[in-house]
Amino acid sequence: MNRRLWMITAVGAVFFLAVWASVAAGVTKAADEGGLQLFDSWQWLDPFTFLGNGKTIGIISVMLVIGLWFFRRDVYGMVLVVVAVGGGYGINEWIKHVVGRERPPHAEIGGFSFPSGHAMIGTIYLLLLAYFLAQTRTKRGERAAIYGVFAALALLTGLSRLSLQVHYPSDVLGGFVLGGAYLAACLALYRMWIHRGGRL
Repeated sequence: MNRRLWMITAVGAVFFLAVWASVAAGVTKAADEGGLQLFDSWQWLDPFTFLGNGKTIGIISVMLVIGLWFFRRDVYGMVLVVVAVGGGYGINEWIKHVVGRERPPHAEIGGFSFPSGHAMIGTIYLLLLAYFLAQTRTKRGERAAIYGVFAALALLTGLSRLSLQVHYPSDVLGGFVLGGAYLAACLALYRMWIHRGGRL
């Protein structure tokens, strides 16, 4: 399992760097403009942006931390949530300032565009929530269904940024990829940590 997680991390990191390089070189310009036009009429996606808002993520993350303590006494899991969500947010903001990409012309919010925070942090906390919920089920089909539902919610959260015209498609793609890679690394370290009984 850990080998698979590290593989996801490595492949995701390389893919993200490729997207970043493509954005910097202007390779994605035509696809980005076409994607914005395509999603402009998909207003049904707009409400899903709520799942990626800071308050929503904060409240659900705090509830998850509390639940891990009261129901499992999982201190390592609590640390995982803080590091994955908080660290992911910090990495996202740092890369945004390094890249310095402006948002689409008609975006009515400030800040930089690449990678999408909603796509990245939404992927991290929703799949992390799925990870802990899946551990409560014994049947493989039930666990797969949990991951499927939360992955779909993460996808819709990211796509809502396109229907709202506040991100380019490459921003959202970069957010998904980086969020998945970072979460995989966090889970691999968490599993390694609990396997060793918390010893570094």
